[in-house]
Amino acid sequence: MVEFLSWGVLYYSLPLAALQISAERSWPIFTISAIYTACLLCAAVLGPWAGRLVDRYGPRRVMAVGSLLGASGMALSMSTPFLALFGLGWLIAGAAQACTLYPPAFAAATQWFGTQRTWSITAITLAGGVSSAVFAPVTAALIDALGWRPAFGVLALGYGLISISAAAVLLTPPWTRPHRNGRDHAQFISSIVRTPTFRSTRLALALPAAGLYAVTLNMIPLLLEYGFSYRDAAVVFGLTGAGQLLGRLAFLPLSRRGTPRTRIMTQAGLSTLALFGVTVVTTPAGLVIAAAVFAGAVRGAHTLSVAAAVSDRWGQDSYATIFGRFHVPIAIAMAIAPALGSLTATALDSYRGASLAFAALALFAVAMARRT
Repeated sequence: MVEFLSWGVLYYSLPLAALQISAERSWPIFTISAIYTACLLCAAVLGPWAGRLVDRYGPRRVMAVGSLLGASGMALSMSTPFLALFGLGWLIAGAAQACTLYPPAFAAATQWFGTQRTWSITAITLAGGVSSAVFAPVTAALIDALGWRPAFGVLALGYGLISISAAAVLLTPPWTRPHRNGRDHAQFISSIVRTPTFRSTRLALALPAAGLYAVTLNMIPLLLEYGFSYRDAAVVFGLTGAGQLLGRLAFLPLSRRGTPRTRIMTQAGLSTLALFGVTVVTTPAGLVIAAAVFAGAVRGAHTLSVAAAVSDRWGQDSYATIFGRFHVPIAIAMAIAPALGSLTATALDSYRGASLAFAALALFAVAMARRT
């Protein structure tokens, strides 16, 4: 429930309202996009801090406080006419994302259900994926009926009440703190994050993340280059998002096959194949759609590959802290990928050329995966 609400409210509401906010406040749309990117970067940078808190206090307290922060950040953003305070509100929402989105939930699932039961993290990501299908039309309807500020007020109030209550009532299983404390714990974490395996695995997943998010989130202008109409391109964009659910469902039976190294190599290889696919396949329309959906599916599986990569190698002890450190460059890549994709396309004067560049970058990730 917390994941469903947090993704729907904290992650999707600002992009959905950006045009209305820009028109009412006379703020450039680029400024609002920059604030959203800063929000995501804030969540990425604060990931290790949130991970340490989860290991120490458990997900119940962290996700409840994170939900309160998220509601407060949204309330601030809708109640102020000042751009600086609007931006501060979304930086607070970024801190809330660090406490409520996938990493804390993955830590809880890993401890409560074990590293071998990937159905738990799959269920979490399915809840996050479905939230966009629910909250996008609901948020749009609220904005159309009430305006963006009252809509944000309704979302903030509902989110705060329901998400805090869900965290307090549902996240009640006993929580085991890390076996080590103080200096011993710090040395244990350092002994992992400084290893070549940790660094190579993280890079092998960060590079495909940049490509998958840069290309799939810029799918509409790419398809316009291929001759699609805007309406048809928008439909394919939606199907690409739906493909994430297929990828996450497919991950479940495949998650225990092979070794951790071969699974990372497979994810990197499929990411490369998906990016080359949407670059090379330009006609007929059916094959283009299939390539786009496949790219979405690989992007969906990538989220689970990241979660499993940590538990596969380093187990449950201090999972939240380790995952927080592991996820930083991946989260940063995801945050800047849409803007990076647009900038690359502008520099190359082609979204197809940008897709090819990101496919080549993902190919380098395959080489890095061999070293994990």
